[in-house]
Amino acid sequence: MDITLVLAGLFRMDDIAALNDLSSSSCAYWLQHCKVNLPGGQFSFKDHEYQTEPIDSPFRRICYMKGTQGGFTELEVLKTLHGLIYRRYPQGALYLFPTTDDVVEFSKSRFNPLIAGNKEQIGRFVKPGGRGTDMASLKKVNDAFLYLRGARLTQKVSGNSEGGESSKLRSIPVDRVVFDEVDLMDPDVIAKAVGRMGHSSVKEEVYISNPTIPDFGIDRIFQTSDQRHWFRKCGCGKWTCAELSFPECVKVDKAGKGYIGCWSCGKPLGIYPGEWVAQKTDARDLHGYRWSQLTSIYSDPSDILREFMDPPGGNLGDVYRLRLGLPYIAAEDRLKESEVYERCGKYVMMANHKGPCAMGVDVGKIKHVVIGIKTGKDRYEIIKTARVSEWSDIHDLAQRFGVKSAVVDIRPYEDNARQFQREEPYKVFLCEYSENSTIGTSFNDKTGVVKVNRTEVFDSTHRLIAKEMVTLPRLCPEIKEFAKQVCATAKVLETNKKSGTSIYRYKKLGDEHYRNALNYFYLASSGSRVSNINRIGKMDNMVADNDYARC
Repeated sequence: MDITLVLAGLFRMDDIAALNDLSSSSCAYWLQHCKVNLPGGQFSFKDHEYQTEPIDSPFRRICYMKGTQGGFTELEVLKTLHGLIYRRYPQGALYLFPTTDDVVEFSKSRFNPLIAGNKEQIGRFVKPGGRGTDMASLKKVNDAFLYLRGARLTQKVSGNSEGGESSKLRSIPVDRVVFDEVDLMDPDVIAKAVGRMGHSSVKEEVYISNPTIPDFGIDRIFQTSDQRHWFRKCGCGKWTCAELSFPECVKVDKAGKGYIGCWSCGKPLGIYPGEWVAQKTDARDLHGYRWSQLTSIYSDPSDILREFMDPPGGNLGDVYRLRLGLPYIAAEDRLKESEVYERCGKYVMMANHKGPCAMGVDVGKIKHVVIGIKTGKDRYEIIKTARVSEWSDIHDLAQRFGVKSAVVDIRPYEDNARQFQREEPYKVFLCEYSENSTIGTSFNDKTGVVKVNRTEVFDSTHRLIAKEMVTLPRLCPEIKEFAKQVCATAKVLETNKKSGTSIYRYKKLGDEHYRNALNYFYLASSGSRVSNINRIGKMDNMVADNDYARC
């Protein structure tokens, strides 16, 4: 049976049993056959034909990288309810949102209206009462539970270097997890939520988000998918994808209205007929859909083009993310590996140095070490980068390179860091990042702790690279790894929903251990903590200040 023909009304069915079987197996058919109502009217695929494939996709792992107002969030809500009603998810389903406030808002604005507006189709399956069910964060549908949770780690577990725990995710066995606005979630929560499907034979994962920055969140997930795009068929027989051919595909008619033109003949194209086409045929375990407002009857393509050419308020990022469904980061807000390579000198990495050197150490199961010298005012040279396993290895490096000042990550192994601090013969401070501090950098001799605003120190090391204030060893495999990790952060503007205040933060895009170690090296060499010298150890008319004057 061709479900497409049934949905189009071209295939009549009079067998009630067959209709019920089709409703249970096809969410698309159930929505239309049962006439499910949405807040804006009865559900229909008209003008949303691009939704028919993903709603009945048999794939267990799906992601949507999208502009706003594509209807995919609503789609996955309906798919989840359909699966619970027809017992596809006997262990239940979990919906994750960035915050608990988002949970309450979403439950009231999306789930509750669907239940209230569809008493026969949905509402009669939602069982009220019974230990907190049918609440904003927990609903019982048939015999399974629908959990709605915020993606925040509520506590840190002592000795756990891998992150924290969320009490809201404990003891929740489910068959399906939907991550809504995954770019705004704590990355550690994602793995923990997927782990809730450990005893499931279904194991469905869905990731939905407007993209934020490249190589992060939904963009990183989409890159591993088969990268599906919507192609429209022209009467001339050629296929055009607006998202892949923007801006050339945007045309304007005599009345000034924009349209998507066929790449071959230029004639206007509607959204349908069309189909999703995978751009990566070797990615088989994850279906990825990229959708933009170019594929919406409610958006004029010429308006999108105009905003792309002349962004409102100069904000090109929002045009990319919200209109085009693409990640964006301004060039000045993220370092490139090529920039780091350009700072490499002609000398190979040193095996030792008589000092005085400064050292930065990022602590984890593997310790990342950056050792260098100060060659002048705001001028530095990195002479050694290394990854080691033991604290004793750091001690040996410090001896070989004449380290006189060091800054070490205070967490996640504070006891070990304190012991290392006590045993070393030179000055060691333990670093504690602060996201909100406005006092700058503060070294405390009594506690042995240096507190620094995280954004501020990341800005400082960004300038080291961007403004050519540092020299690196000759390019080698370890420097390539150093460059990769130094570039694994991007500066983004975040807005607090409650207060409306905005603040810049550096977002982690991958392993950033060497970037942290570089930050700590910068702190260890700042002020007069080490003398200015040239690379062979000759002093540049400066004496180290043993009192470690503040910046």
